[in-house]
Amino acid sequence: MVLLKNVVQPALALGLALLLGIDGDELVAVAVMAALPTAQNVFGYAVRFGTGTSLARDSALVSTVVSVPVLLGVLTLAPALT
Repeated sequence: MVLLKNVVQPALALGLALLLGIDGDELVAVAVMAALPTAQNVFGYAVRFGTGTSLARDSALVSTVVSVPVLLGVLTLAPALT
């Protein structure tokens, strides 16, 4: 699951943006936005509705930790993308 969110999703977003002709800073913004971690409000919803709290908590934590090197990689590649 983490691999899909933190690696595949940014790669697909980048590929789609390139197909749509997006370039420059907008292309970097697409890649960065796709690489951001799972929203913390998912955990809030899980708590509110009383289901899946441990899964929501764990996925938010893991995706946040894994997103750091992914975001650094995207920003390292940014000069090549612009």
